[in-house]
Amino acid sequence: MRIQRLTTADELFESERVLATAFLHPWDEKEAREKAESQAAGTAPVPEESWGIFDDADKLVCSISTLRHQLAFGGQAIPVGEVHMVGSLPEGRGGGNVRTLMAEILRHFKQRGDQMAVLIPFSFSFYRKFGFELAARRMTQRVPIDQLGAFVCDYTVTRVSSERDAAIIRRLYDDFAAARNLAELRGDAAWTYAGNGEWGERDFFHRDSMRYTYVLWDEAGRAHAYVTFIFVTGEKGPFVGELKVSDLVYDSPEVFRAVLGFLYRMRAKATHVTFELMDDIDLGTLIPDCDQAERTVGGHVMARLLDVPGMLQKMPHPAGSSSYVVEVEDSFMPENDGRYRVSFGAGKATAVEKTEDGADLSVTEETLCQLVVGRIGLDDARYRAGTVIQCSKQVLEQVFVRRPVCLDL
Repeated sequence: MRIQRLTTADELFESERVLATAFLHPWDEKEAREKAESQAAGTAPVPEESWGIFDDADKLVCSISTLRHQLAFGGQAIPVGEVHMVGSLPEGRGGGNVRTLMAEILRHFKQRGDQMAVLIPFSFSFYRKFGFELAARRMTQRVPIDQLGAFVCDYTVTRVSSERDAAIIRRLYDDFAAARNLAELRGDAAWTYAGNGEWGERDFFHRDSMRYTYVLWDEAGRAHAYVTFIFVTGEKGPFVGELKVSDLVYDSPEVFRAVLGFLYRMRAKATHVTFELMDDIDLGTLIPDCDQAERTVGGHVMARLLDVPGMLQKMPHPAGSSSYVVEVEDSFMPENDGRYRVSFGAGKATAVEKTEDGADLSVTEETLCQLVVGRIGLDDARYRAGTVIQCSKQVLEQVFVRRPVCLDL
């Protein structure tokens, strides 16, 4: 058995075969060959990396493709590796190939400087074996548009119509993302003005639908928010349908309410508005009739810590000065095991060192991951197996709090 990165046309072709077989996905051998040759030649897009395990007969039996992201965390940008596609041939399963390859890739991520890894799971229990835990979820909310009549928009509203407008909404997004853990820091391609009021690429699930983006401005000409939506017709014909909001950025609660007021202006065409967002705002607490909000939780994303002391160093801390000791047990990457004394002041960690001192908090790596990114707070962690609070509870309650998490791969 050998493990290696896959770079040649033959290797990339075999990777496509393994992944298609694993996912029971139809594929065309000729098309796959042409795609692999183009990828190897650099004329077609490829995953950031592809890895594989070859058996003793030199046959590729397991393949994983990866991506790399720049995500916001604690007001800064951190590199994060994504385990993108994982597949193994059915006839070779049960021998630990995925586990072996996953361990190799996660340590490769860590060595190149990634402090976290993320993925979209097909099975939570499967990926929990490798230390991944729920980090974010999408809450889709659908409300009748007449429920937005209680909101008022006094801002000037214009539609995005130029490269200048695209640059303005990019600045709004960057500021918005900086305040939310694990928000994607989008590259230049995502903000390229495409003409006809659209920018970047259309959403994967709505490629055939035109996007409409509007910006809210104050009297001084300063932009405060933008909203992007598509119009989807329904059973009543092409003239009446629903709005699906896919991007919503704002710099204050007041402006958020104003966006709702602007969307109400679309009631001549739309009967409902669906918000496909990662934000945790529950519209049921805002609209007049709370039971009119239909909520669906999905879009789950998992994450794990690769560098425990590094993430403790980067996470936000309270304004005061103090310290605490956290004990971590990592069943898949035992090099993370140990007790870490974290000293902090002025809102950030000033030192993170291994120690033999008694722990104030004992947790698994999975629970610590959720605490560090802000998916849960200390009180939530108490319900998870392996969590023990020994002392310094008041300090820990100030350190480990819920934060906005905006991870959407």
